[in-house]
Amino acid sequence: MRRLIRRLARIETVAVLVVAWLAGALGLGLATSAGAVPTVALMALGPLLGGLLLLIRHNLDLAGRIGNLASQSERTLDTVRRLGARVEKEVKTEIKQTFRQLEALQNLNAVLPASDVLPATRGWAASPDLLMVLVDLVITERPSLVVECGSGASTLWLALAMRRFEIDGRIIALDHDPVFGAKTRDLLARHNVRDLAEVRDAPLESFSLDGETYSWYARRAWEDLKGIDLLFVDGPPATTGHQARYPALPLLSGLLSPVATAVLDDLIVPDMQKVLRLWLDAYPDFGSEILPLEKQAAVLRRS
Repeated sequence: MRRLIRRLARIETVAVLVVAWLAGALGLGLATSAGAVPTVALMALGPLLGGLLLLIRHNLDLAGRIGNLASQSERTLDTVRRLGARVEKEVKTEIKQTFRQLEALQNLNAVLPASDVLPATRGWAASPDLLMVLVDLVITERPSLVVECGSGASTLWLALAMRRFEIDGRIIALDHDPVFGAKTRDLLARHNVRDLAEVRDAPLESFSLDGETYSWYARRAWEDLKGIDLLFVDGPPATTGHQARYPALPLLSGLLSPVATAVLDDLIVPDMQKVLRLWLDAYPDFGSEILPLEKQAAVLRRS
């Protein structure tokens, strides 16, 4: 493309020189011969000069268009390269993340073999890497009472851990969606762990905290829960209101045991990041550790 443009430029240069020479020769002839140049010659030179000038103009226009196309092509190629590099990076990241989730799921199945169908993970449900963290907390800390904000796959895995390691404790999961809560109960029944885990229907109601109004689980569903050793905050969904999970610590802090651990999921969501900051500002006795999981999570403990 660039070679063609240079060739056209040389043609243009030659054409200009020819026109200049002809014009000079014509001017000299007219000046020295005092009109001796025949009229026929002038008539012949006129169209020739006009044609050469049109050729020059055409070449200049063509060269300009080719130059613009070359420039656009280079910009397009650069855009495609940058887009390709970004897609390649995202694909590599997703492959790496998927491998990590499969690895965590394999560990879960090795530690806690199940006898029935297991629920799906990732997406709305907890990812396998987070489930592995929660199961490890149950195994190592052996909590007497686990409270979950939201129910689902995590409820089952925690119950399986309690049964497998003979932990004398129970799990209470709060769910604002009665249909989803019923599905979790069915899942617990199929795995024969309903004696360890309970799902409570907890419709959302309004709470006023620090001058702000929030929608959170109905008080009647959790006010009897005292001595919470492990609090897993994975609900309500962000779609239910601004900072939907903020009320968990203000409302349940008085029910936590002195050695309680709290886990906040979905820190990749800016709204959840703000919830964590508000918690740490309001409860300076808690410290937090950010876990680099698929959806990121924070583990909070009293300092």
